[in-house]
Amino acid sequence: MATGISSSARIRAFHSSTARIGILLLLAVGIPSAQQARQAKSKAKDAPLTAEQLAVYQVVLHDWIDDGKAPVNLAMQTVPFASTGAFDATACGKGLDLEPLAPGVSHRFRTLDLPHLGTATIALADPLRQAKDVDANDPEKSIVKGMQIEDAVENGYAHGMVTLSEIRFDKAHRHAVVSYGFRCGALCGNGGAAQLEKVDGVWKRKSLCSDWVS
Repeated sequence: MATGISSSARIRAFHSSTARIGILLLLAVGIPSAQQARQAKSKAKDAPLTAEQLAVYQVVLHDWIDDGKAPVNLAMQTVPFASTGAFDATACGKGLDLEPLAPGVSHRFRTLDLPHLGTATIALADPLRQAKDVDANDPEKSIVKGMQIEDAVENGYAHGMVTLSEIRFDKAHRHAVVSYGFRCGALCGNGGAAQLEKVDGVWKRKSLCSDWVS
């Protein structure tokens, strides 16, 4: 269910009781699955992420999830750039002369990349293992087992996983398109796609092209 709330505001809203309870009542919208993680795993490139790619990811993480306090489980592998599903970033690339798409390609984050992502709260997570942890700590399941709603969502959020897509640059490398998602259960998550622009050598978010919450 798309909303007009910015991704930055919505992810921070997870920290309020009202938002946590509301999330459990919304319909799921294309949340990345363990199957998607399996598909991406076999296609990851061993080449390290470039300084430019890390700079783009740093902006996305800072604008969207970084409150400097809450730990973040970041999938150590990106998902391929997509034109359908939860990670569809097609709208962000309209009007740009984009570099050719490399279908199915993904990269791995390395421990050495963490200082370049701009937050000390990130922990790299294996996508398959963390997806199982997310499912095991799904707030809906925890509530069925008798856990209080507030505690169930807090626990689900702590075990949630952030996933980033591959970045697609324009040919001049003045613009970049990337999508992102956070999953903390079948009915718990949000994400979107953004276009970034390099201004005076610094990457900044230019527009939010799509967003979803479940």
